[in-house]
Amino acid sequence: MTADLALRGGTLRAPALSSTLLRCALYLGPLSAAVAAARPLAHLAWPVPVGTLMLGWSVAHAGTGVGALVARRSGRGPAVKLVARVFLAAVVLWAGAAGLAPATLVGPDRMLAVTAGVCSLVCLGTVTAALVTRTEAAVVRWSLPCWLLAAVSIAGMVGDTLAQRVPVTALLPVTIALAAARAFRPALGASPVGRLRGSDLRHGGMRLLLGAAQAACVALLWRAGPPTATSPAVLPLLAAGPVLEALIGWHRRQVQAGLDASESAEELRAHLSGVTVVTVAALVPPLAAGTALAVAAYQVPAGTAGVLIFAGGILLSGVLAVTLLLGWRGRTGVAALLAVAPPVAAFAAPLVPALPPDPLPTVVVILAATHLAGLLIVARTAADPRRTP
Repeated sequence: MTADLALRGGTLRAPALSSTLLRCALYLGPLSAAVAAARPLAHLAWPVPVGTLMLGWSVAHAGTGVGALVARRSGRGPAVKLVARVFLAAVVLWAGAAGLAPATLVGPDRMLAVTAGVCSLVCLGTVTAALVTRTEAAVVRWSLPCWLLAAVSIAGMVGDTLAQRVPVTALLPVTIALAAARAFRPALGASPVGRLRGSDLRHGGMRLLLGAAQAACVALLWRAGPPTATSPAVLPLLAAGPVLEALIGWHRRQVQAGLDASESAEELRAHLSGVTVVTVAALVPPLAAGTALAVAAYQVPAGTAGVLIFAGGILLSGVLAVTLLLGWRGRTGVAALLAVAPPVAAFAAPLVPALPPDPLPTVVVILAATHLAGLLIVARTAADPRRTP
């Protein structure tokens, strides 16, 4: 069995690396749009990016999960139609909420808040449609103009006079629409979606909650620190993207290889034990590094906030990895509860008089505790042959 599993792992290694890089390139579409729109986004009130993140990320989670189920049963046409309907509902919801919200929640330019939210949702819908229909490579190619605008925007920020003349803000919605048109093209002429099963709706609901909880964790860390000290948290989150994709992809392939090659329950259990050790070992460094940085932050008082934010970003990347891995192993409800624990604990923290008034250290401690609890749950889940999808 060991030789068989090694052979399977070797044949999957090159395609796995290509798939990981492709998915990371796909995620650069929304990221490049955010970079290109950095200047106008700076004029928005903070509830706008937070609300867009929570709505878009949760809908993307639900759309990807249910869309994949529909794609396996009915094909990619009905699946992408479902994704289009879900995100259309999100766009209508956002437009209504931003249009009616008080000015203190959206900023001085209400139309900018509506447009920014709609463009963000379209970007996330594009990624979701590409994942459901497995057209990542084509959508990445159609996203290249958006990447170019991001590069032009960065050049303009550093003083390039030629780049400053390019109407980036006006061109950005056009490039976003181009990528979206390619992603949703399989919906043209596709058969109807059909009636969703009760299990589909439950699965989508749990993934919706998981996405909202993960987005709330990101917003929690962002709002916990001073505005000038939040940017360091972005670095570990960006670096965690490729590593997280590689880890979950490796874990998925190893579990599937064990299911295919194991001839008995004992062989499968032994294989999953080895996979569990490697998986947990890969999730320990973020906890160790984040905790060590948090402790070291108090050795440099002048930069305590920045170091704590960086440590929080590392710990948050570990929490996201744990919850995504648990979601793939079929424990979406547990993952959602784990992800929602930091925001709930942070909101309850002011009720404890012994805690410091500054919320940032408390948030970092909560993220570390959540990461540790997640490691224990992953260890138990990954070794359980009954939890194989």
